[in-house]
This record gives sequence, C-alpha cells and structure tokens, in this order.
Amino acid sequence: MRKNLLIISAILLLFGLTFAVVPTQAQNQEVISIGGVSDAGLLPDSPFYFLKGWGRTIRMFFTFDSLKKAELELKFANEDALAIKKLCDKGEYELAEKFCEKFQERFQKVTQRIKEAKQKGKDVEALTEKLKENHLRQQQVLATVLEKVPERAKEGILNAIENSEVGLENAVENIQGRHKMEQFQEKLDLQIKNMGEKTRLKIQERLERKRHRKDG
Repeated sequence: MRKNLLIISAILLLFGLTFAVVPTQAQNQEVISIGGVSDAGLLPDSPFYFLKGWGRTIRMFFTFDSLKKAELELKFANEDALAIKKLCDKGEYELAEKFCEKFQERFQKVTQRIKEAKQKGKDVEALTEKLKENHLRQQQVLATVLEKVPERAKEGILNAIENSEVGLENAVENIQGRHKMEQFQEKLDLQIKNMGEKTRLKIQERLERKRHRKDG
C-alpha cells in the first residue's frame, strides 16, 4: 500500500511539473476567468493532453466527499469552457467544435454530482448558486466565441450553449424548485439581451425552441 501511494505521488508530481513547464501564451492578452479559473491548462491540440485526463481522474479518485467532487467537476467544466475559447483564438475551429461535446458531458457530470450529493443529505444550496453564477459566465464566454468564429464552427458552440443551459434549468428545478428555475431563466435571458443582435437572436431561438419542447 505504501509503495502504491509513493508511485501515485510521483505521478502527481510529474503532472504538476508537466503543467508548470507549458509556456503561457499571449501574456499581454486580457485575462478571462470563470469562477476564479483563468487558466484552461493543456489544450486538446497538445500531444500531452492525455496527461490532463489522467490527472483529473486521479484527483477525482482521491476526492471522497460528494460536494467536493461536484466542486471539482465544476472547476473542470470552467477550464473546458475556457479551452473552447483558447482553441478558437488559435484558429482551431474544428477541434473547438468537437470539444464542445466534451464540455457538455463535463457540465452534465457537475449537475449529476450535485443531485447525488443532495440525495445523500448534503446541503447543496450554496454550491447550486455557485454553479448558476459560473454557468452565466460560461455562457458569456461561449457567446463571445460564437460572435467571432466562422459559420462552420457555430453549430457546435450553439449546441454547447443550448444543451448546458437546458440541462442546468432541469437540475435547478429538480434541486431548488420551479420558482428558482424561472428566476434563473430570467437572469439568463436578461444577459442574452445585452449580447450582439445576431448572437442574441441565434441563442434565443435555440433556447426558446428547446424550452417549448420541454414544456410541451
């Protein structure tokens, strides 16, 4: 057992060193953060990206509290939203569109973890509020990306915006009730109104269509 722990510690140290030596690009660019996360870490176009997946798996394995697991999943989702933007900044539009699916999967894991924590009797109110605030920022970042990418890459980003939003609305209704969900919808809709006209119309159309199907 002791030997195994030493091996795992060495692996974690290796991951830390690997991430530390990755050069920071565009130091003079504006720093964008989501929920206190401002570094996307290794991007999917890196040959060492698999190390990031391993590192996340190990961190989740050694996180035992259900609320802490949910918080960690939220941190990863924030990193993934930033990664989409970084890929688009580099012109990696096709990869960014594919990675939108990974972001959606990660975000779904966050809401599922919170539901599981609630089922175990945990107080999830504060974390649910944090999730909603972080999600609003995620949507801002993705909307900014949507305004700049070529038409061929828009569909994946729109799907990420639509599916993560509707998934969160369902989770909030399940965890906090319909009234809280409707309040959150109003907050998001107000944020969307402040976006550029083309972006606003695209996002509104997708969300309204999805909500109508859900309520119908």
